[in-house]
Amino acid sequence: MSPEELKGWLRHDGNVAGLLPSNVIIEGHLNSGGQGIVFRGKVNGEPAAIKVYFPGVVEKRIEREVKALRTLRCRTIVSLLWSDYITVDGTSLPVVATSLLEGQSLDQTLMNRPLTLNEISVLAFDCTLAIEEMWKTRIVHRDLKPSNIIIHLNGRASVIDLGIARHIDQSCLTSLGTTWGTRGYMSPEQMKCIQQLTCKSDLFALGIVLIEASLQRHPSGRDQAKLVDLQLHDRLPSPISGWEHVDLLRALLDPHPTKRPPPPVILQLLINHALKE
Repeated sequence: MSPEELKGWLRHDGNVAGLLPSNVIIEGHLNSGGQGIVFRGKVNGEPAAIKVYFPGVVEKRIEREVKALRTLRCRTIVSLLWSDYITVDGTSLPVVATSLLEGQSLDQTLMNRPLTLNEISVLAFDCTLAIEEMWKTRIVHRDLKPSNIIIHLNGRASVIDLGIARHIDQSCLTSLGTTWGTRGYMSPEQMKCIQQLTCKSDLFALGIVLIEASLQRHPSGRDQAKLVDLQLHDRLPSPISGWEHVDLLRALLDPHPTKRPPPPVILQLLINHALKE
């Protein structure tokens, strides 16, 4: 089969289901993207999102995501349930099953309405908790953005898609002078292609996400150069400028990573404020 024929073959639930072990069950199609197809199903009876990757996707990155997820146990990070390979017409394809998160991505939510300031506080806490947990094992997500955040039915948030996350002790899969991430969310140090990023880079991205959640649009239209010119750490737009943690937000957006507070400080600040209410 040609690559396109193979993609078409994979879109039929029954074709893939016949190649999986008995404890991995496909129940229907969830969505498709440039990297693969995601099915709704179960792994050992637990609801799962089962992703079959298309040929040509960089396997090293998939292996890194699986390795990262195996080390993480946090309610605000998607959980790994199972991973393996299937062989179709002589082509080996990675399959990764993660916990099925009921809700919708933040970018889907923002298509309908902005978040309230209280909801932004919850979003800030849950995402910071995920960033802290990743950093405990020296993992940097590198691509925190609304489409990689799921808002659950109860309003809590979880971080997904660690496909370009990097452990600081691992070798780099990008060539010198290049970087991975999404323009409009990358920290200044990430844009400079600094190899040894820290969790402070993810915290900068979180600051942009919080503003976007308030405005219902990206503050610079996802233009990275314009984002720098806006100097958001000094000039925050309304209504986020009325958030009770506006000083924290300014600190997250500081162009100097050493001036951004570490996750434990952020979490304690948010907890202390919640206890006072």
